[in-house]
Amino acid sequence: MIFDRWMEYITPSAPLNKLIMPGAHNACTAGFGKMSCCQDGSPVEQMEYGVRHFCIRLDTDRKGNIVCCHGISKGKTLSEALKGVREFMETHPSEVLLLDIREYYDQKLFGPVVLRYSADPEKVDAVLKQTIEPEKYAYTDFNELKEVTLGAVRDAGKRFILINDSEAYAYSKKCNICLPWEKKVNGAKAYKFTRETLRFFKDYPSDGLYIFQTQQTPNLATEIGLTSPRKLDADLREHFGYLIEGIRSDPYYLESANVIAGDFMTRDYMKCSMILSLNIDKGFVLPGKEEEFREGIKCN
Repeated sequence: MIFDRWMEYITPSAPLNKLIMPGAHNACTAGFGKMSCCQDGSPVEQMEYGVRHFCIRLDTDRKGNIVCCHGISKGKTLSEALKGVREFMETHPSEVLLLDIREYYDQKLFGPVVLRYSADPEKVDAVLKQTIEPEKYAYTDFNELKEVTLGAVRDAGKRFILINDSEAYAYSKKCNICLPWEKKVNGAKAYKFTRETLRFFKDYPSDGLYIFQTQQTPNLATEIGLTSPRKLDADLREHFGYLIEGIRSDPYYLESANVIAGDFMTRDYMKCSMILSLNIDKGFVLPGKEEEFREGIKCN
């Protein structure tokens, strides 16, 4: 299998805002409680499964450490979560990562009550410098992501783009991100969700980083209500192929597709296999390497 090095097979001219990449929603939530856990594997394990976009949200614990979070749920320190990432980058020079790192967004509860999260940029920078060396590996030579090709990052000797909407960290870049979400659609049961959400490609067009979310969102006043991401994922998996074939069969959807994100990306290789196969349809696999790529991303 080639999941840990699948970008070896991609043409260097592929733009990063068009390349099909598996993404990990709430990438650093392994070990969280039932209602907050969205992944079982660490970021490195996710990389080995083919994930290349990572949603990492931060807060500060009572000891002043920068920690990964999902709302009020806190987990490992950012330093622990990124353990092994630099080694992966150094041993996989063909691979380019998109690290989408920021404080968790403010959450309005009721009336004037708002939950706010904080992660001191200087502390975050110190952790990033220690763990993944952005001064050495972060690619920053661009204004908009649509200008960046896979080959440009490799040729510069870089390994990742550090995405932050306020450029809060050293070497971070603001990217135009499209993250379509509708409470009614994302809160629908699996069958309805997969039949409704594909229209987002046409309803929310973008030439930036397009993150198509294949996971539902537990929420009050929706069909699914408040339930666990794991239960939702179990129900969704039998419909996941509908989403991928829907993208494959519609030229506009296929052209728009970019990051296809989900929960529990390391449960098995099924999701990443299906997602990566779209790069063949999109013409991004190196000429003459299509069959080898197809065989390499098969689920075993």
